[in-house]
Amino acid sequence: MEGRVLIVDPDASLRNKVQEVLSDLGLTVYTAGSFDEAHSFLSFYKIDHMIMDLILPDKNGIDLLIYTKQVNPSIKVYVYTDVKGATIERSVLKKGADAFINKSGDFRKDFDKIFFEIPQESVSQVEQIQGFKGTVAGVDIIDMVQALALMGKSVLLSCRDIKTFKEGIIVFKNGEIVDAKSGSERGKEALFDILSWKDGVFETKAYSEEPQRTINEPVELLLLNFARLKDEAEDRESRVAELTLADILKFFHAEIPGFIGSMIFDYEDGVPIAYETILQGKTFQASAALYGGIMKAAQEAMEIVTEGKEKRDELSEIIISDKNDHVMLFPLPVNNFAIFLLVSRDTSVQEVRSVILKYIPDVIKVLKEKKIS
Repeated sequence: MEGRVLIVDPDASLRNKVQEVLSDLGLTVYTAGSFDEAHSFLSFYKIDHMIMDLILPDKNGIDLLIYTKQVNPSIKVYVYTDVKGATIERSVLKKGADAFINKSGDFRKDFDKIFFEIPQESVSQVEQIQGFKGTVAGVDIIDMVQALALMGKSVLLSCRDIKTFKEGIIVFKNGEIVDAKSGSERGKEALFDILSWKDGVFETKAYSEEPQRTINEPVELLLLNFARLKDEAEDRESRVAELTLADILKFFHAEIPGFIGSMIFDYEDGVPIAYETILQGKTFQASAALYGGIMKAAQEAMEIVTEGKEKRDELSEIIISDKNDHVMLFPLPVNNFAIFLLVSRDTSVQEVRSVILKYIPDVIKVLKEKKIS
């Protein structure tokens, strides 16, 4: 192998490692971290080989591949990326790439694959994605979304979860996700729901009407946010598996300024099942009594929430304040339970609400698993 090589990757550390390996072989090596930087090198130099990632900070990697082949049809382009999926591989090969290699973390080991092991695939062997049908098990739904985005497609991706029989659609326009629907949900929430399906079938279809835009974020950011939310949910599942209600109330104590006391109680039986106060060794009722008028407000809040089932199902808090304190009550959509909280008057109600709402899913899960102690 000889000539000039252009390495296009946003990871400067990787660029340096690749440059070192190829320079040792006597090659002239240039590096770029973006589409615009690569464009400059391709405009001024006759490049013989280009090693490029698909994810670039300024433009789509597919755009760089197409542009490169247009200005220099003889150049060898090797897509070297973390992006995985048979659908994406077919797409980049169809666009003219000479090889598609997933990064292993060791460029020296990948070197032989890039230049010696993977022949160019005939375009006639590459499937057309329009009208393609598949299963989530066979082609990952995220792979399909990335492929449609990279190819700049304007299609409707129809999906069905074979476990729940839920149906949904993701609408692409020029490679952007502009809309998604899943049951009664629409927009990003619907998109994230569909991306979470593990077993299903999908099909791409053309749409005849101009799609309505409910999503405005780039595909890369949407997928990153989905991955983050998925990781957070998995972390929460792992954490909740070891939590008790007493643990969660201690979090309230630690995270809420002006905390006086909190309890989770069964308002039909009228008994607390867990509580936490600032007065060590004192019950919730005793702690509340020491704060004067707060006990009356607490009783009033209990009377409000026990008036009817509709109150309990709303999951809308009740706030009663006097000159010194706030009493806040949060009915829970599980059995007859609610969260009861006493805080000082100078505490921000919004701050309290944000802490409580953060932990409500954990409280509900623990209650359903009856991990009370």
